This record gives sequence, structure tokens and C-alpha cells, in this order.
Amino acid sequence: MRYVIVPCMAGVLAAPSALGQVVEETEDGRDRVVVAPAATDNCGWSIESSVPFPLTPGWTLNLRRQVGVVRVGDLNGDDRNDLFVGCYTSNSFPPYDDWHDMIFYNTGDPGAPLPATPSWICAEELHTGDGQLGDINGDGALDIVAITGGTAFNPVRMYLGAPGGPATTPAWVATPPQAGWPTGGMLFDIDRDDDLDLFTTNQGVAGVRPEDAWRPMHFFRNVGGMFETSPSWLSAEISIQNTAAPVDYDNDGDLDVAVAKWVNFESGIYRNDGGTLETTMAWGVGTTGTDRGAAAGDVDDDGDTDLALYLGNVGTRIYENTPQGLSPGSTTTPPFFSAQEIALNDVDQDGDLDVLEVHFGDGRAHLYLNDAGVVGPAPDWTFDASEVGNAIALGDLNGDGWDDLVVGYSGNTSVRVFFALPQVVPCVADLSGASDPNDPAYGVPDGALDAADFFYYLDQFVASNVAVADLTTTSDPSDPGYGTPDGIIDAADFFYYLDLFVAGCP
Repeated sequence: MRYVIVPCMAGVLAAPSALGQVVEETEDGRDRVVVAPAATDNCGWSIESSVPFPLTPGWTLNLRRQVGVVRVGDLNGDDRNDLFVGCYTSNSFPPYDDWHDMIFYNTGDPGAPLPATPSWICAEELHTGDGQLGDINGDGALDIVAITGGTAFNPVRMYLGAPGGPATTPAWVATPPQAGWPTGGMLFDIDRDDDLDLFTTNQGVAGVRPEDAWRPMHFFRNVGGMFETSPSWLSAEISIQNTAAPVDYDNDGDLDVAVAKWVNFESGIYRNDGGTLETTMAWGVGTTGTDRGAAAGDVDDDGDTDLALYLGNVGTRIYENTPQGLSPGSTTTPPFFSAQEIALNDVDQDGDLDVLEVHFGDGRAHLYLNDAGVVGPAPDWTFDASEVGNAIALGDLNGDGWDDLVVGYSGNTSVRVFFALPQVVPCVADLSGASDPNDPAYGVPDGALDAADFFYYLDQFVASNVAVADLTTTSDPSDPGYGTPDGIIDAADFFYYLDLFVAGCP
């Protein structure tokens, strides 16, 4: 999709063109684009063969909706993952006439796991820009926390899960101290009492003064299996925020809160001190911009939690957790800077977390593969939709053990699911089907790891066959040269192969 940016303030809309242009607005009302077709619309491409996603979706929702959130989880207790779709309303043109939230229950058919029409429709029609799934009351069923807001200032609400699916009316509705527009939420145990609490980001609507659009962040404590009605914690800062992620940035065992913020406000981290969240930022990125998107995980595979933040006009930057603090590392460089949501997930099952983005301004979803802790700047996989992109989620929908990619849009096709293509992970230690050099299977991998493989490697090692036996420069797994051939066959190669043999095949 080609894009034309139209400056926008939440709640204020210039009249759309008399030429009948399609105008789309983000779920927080902060961006607007005039949609125009492009040659790459509804096309996918990849520059890396190990990408597990196809170039075309395997399932689409062909209902005209503005999808603000997609989430994957077992919502009816049948041990199969379902799809939750939250919808929002805005000043887009032409107007949308339906924004009920929906659930698509898994059919159990691996070839067609999602039905064409929703299995569950929310009784209320509210602006849902984000949402989370979690067992709030500890009954074993997933509940839905819908981050509802919009210019109507709908407060956050929760739909309790049950066998067969959640209720269509909320069991809990927040009563914040000030009317506002919740923009994002996350569930995690902030006070270390073994239940899920709720943290929300918020904004207002532009008015006479800039601060009319500023709101504090809220924390709702879980008390006895239900959130407190009014938040027991408010940030000291009032600002415009949109996304949060839990991250133990100081490695003290407490989950701190990372927040992405909008123009003129610095994204950063609020420290959790023994279950008590500080009201002012302990760490910041050092800049202010159009940031939108936060995620956390061990990206560099060193045993601690790193932070991913989407920084406007920069890309998704990985802040590596080091003994000296968070340090900027890999940064993606998408062709257009308009991410709505980012995610970290080991999509190719190689043991490290990859980066995913979905963009509003050009309708593209991107995957950046992680190679030994380094995320490349260019996307390894892209799908360019004719609609604007809003939401992203991953989860195994067809039961093959691989996470599928779900992307939510605003437009006639409002959800696309890309079913993962399971990759065959090569077993480096599997070298031979026979230990007899006269056997045709000698030197031919057979998918099994046994003594034949070990003796075949030993033969190649003794024969100084560099093509097979040269495996590493060092036998120390902590050395950067571990697993990198150096053109020399020595003891390091032998012990490296021995490590592989003992570890077995994936």
C-alpha cells in the first residue's frame, strides 16, 4: 500500500476529500493515512530461506472491521487455541458500522482450524484498541481483559472465562479517577503474590490546552481473584502512552514496567522495588519521539531479559541487558516508520527470539530473524497488505507445534493468518548411516544418531578431511569462536563434535 500521511490530533478530523478517498485512523487517533493502491499490495516476499511463514495467508477474515488487537489462546477449554479479535471505532472514512469484539473457536481441523464467521460476539459495541488473555481469578480458564477507550472514554473491562467460552458481558469494569482513553494494557504479577495484576497506558483527547490529552498510567491490583475497581497506583507523570511490557531490567527478580510514549514524552522504565512500583521513571531512552511498541525477552540468549522498543523514525531497537545497564544493540530499519505493535517470538525454533512488526502507514508486516543474538536491520519476510496494519499475535492454531502469525488490519480484509511451515532442523551430528566404508550408506545421514555417526566423524578426523571434520576454533562454549570453522583440524574440533553427539538431535 502506498501512503499519504495526514497530520492528526485525536478527536479532530479534517473533512475527507470529495473524491471519495479512503481515510484510515489508528486506534489511538494519533495517525491518519489516505489509502492508495500499490503494485505490491497483497504480496509477500522473503530474503531468507529459513523463514517459516508462507507468502500468502492461509485464512482471512473478510469482514470490514477496524481490528485493534488479536490474541491467541484456549478460550473455551478444549485444549485448542482460539482467536480473539478486538475492534475499534474511529473517524475513518467511509465510516465503519460494526466494531463488536469477536472470538473464533478452533474447529479442531488442522487444515481449517478457524471458522469463517465468529463463534462469539461481545454483547457490547465499544472501542477496543488492545486486549490481553489471562487467568485472573485462578479457575483455570482464560479471561479477556479488553482495553476499551476511544473518544467515549470507555473504561477497561474484563470478561470472565468459563468452560465453553467467556460470558459476553463484563464481570468487571474499571472506575478510573479521571475519564480517559486507555490505549494499552498488560497482565503480570507486579506485587509478587502469585496472581495477575493489570497495568494500563492512557491518554485523553486534544483540547484547548495540550495537557488535556495527558493522563497518568494506572495499576489495578488483583485482590482475591478480581481487580480492584479503582487503581491503587498512578504514575507521577501525565503524558500520552500506548504500550507497556514487563522487564526485569535491573536483574533483582522483580518485573519492572517499560512504557512506550508518544510525541514529546520519553519512553522508559518504571522500577519495581520488591513489589512496589515507583511512580517516576528510573531509566529512559534519552529521546522523545513517536514511539509505539514494547516487548521483552532474552534476545541475545545470555540469561537475562532484554528490552525491545519501537522508536519513531528509528525502528525497533533492542536494548541489551548488561552488567552496566541497558545498552542499545540491534535496530531494525523498516522501509516506512509507522509500527503499531511489535512482538518477540522464536518463529523458526532455533533457540533465539526473532522480531516482528506490523505497520499502519504502509500496511506491511515484517519479520526480522535473530542470528546468534543479532537481529539484522532489513526484514527477512514481508507481507504488504492493501489495508493498514494495526495488530499482531502469534500462537499455534493448527496444532503442528509451530506458532502461526496473526495480523489485524482496518479494511475489508481485517485479519490474515499465516500458518507456519514447519522447518526441518538439520542434525549436525548425524553424518552417516553406516560405519563400514564399503557400505553405500557410509557418509550418508540417515536421521538417526548412533555409533556409526561417531566412528564416521573419527575416520574423517584421522584422515584430516577439513570439509567434514573442521567444525570450530575453540572447545570453550563461551568463546565467540565456538562452532566457527578455522581451516585447521585439531582437538577443539573433536571435542566440539563430541558435544554435538552427546546433545543429540533436535
